[in-house]
Amino acid sequence: MQYPTFFDEVEPIETFDPLAEILGAMKDGLITYQYVDMVKLAGHSCPTVSGAWLMSKMGLQKLYGEDLPVRGNIKVEMRGALDEGVEGVIGSCIGLITGASNEGGFKGLGGKMGRDNRLFYGVPMEGEVRMTRLDNGNSVEMSYNPSIVPGDPSMQPLMQKIMQGLANEEEKRRFGELWQERVEKILLNRDLWPQMVKFS
Repeated sequence: MQYPTFFDEVEPIETFDPLAEILGAMKDGLITYQYVDMVKLAGHSCPTVSGAWLMSKMGLQKLYGEDLPVRGNIKVEMRGALDEGVEGVIGSCIGLITGASNEGGFKGLGGKMGRDNRLFYGVPMEGEVRMTRLDNGNSVEMSYNPSIVPGDPSMQPLMQKIMQGLANEEEKRRFGELWQERVEKILLNRDLWPQMVKFS
């Protein structure tokens, strides 16, 4: 499997999953997520997916500090409706890291360590995404805006040619490179993160 090399430069997200520990899936329940894992879930890498990654990472850092986030112990709420824009994509991507799922998620073992009813859409709030720890009720709200990292101006005409079926192989390749260059800037320029992810 080949992918842009910068994927491996993105800071990972470390979590503790008690269910994975009990069922012997991961030693000591420790799960490390790489950006490429989220790309595999979404099937693509874009500013939306990279934003979900940043909100997951920064939100969990706010909630847990130096402690490992406990996967499955976090409720995730989205301001937008499930069928609105990219809300479903963002929710699914954040759910990968947090373990939060809607009513279709894992029901738990003996009523414990469930993952269902932890991901909700259409929730009124000031921010776009809210994460809440289920053990102590602490929560954070975030909004994401990647406009500070604009795309290359030549991307738009290239995309139009691709959508019209008029682009040659070199133009398709170039568009993909430019697309991922923007994602790389979003994910690797840590100094810009506070300007893209705002806490309410």
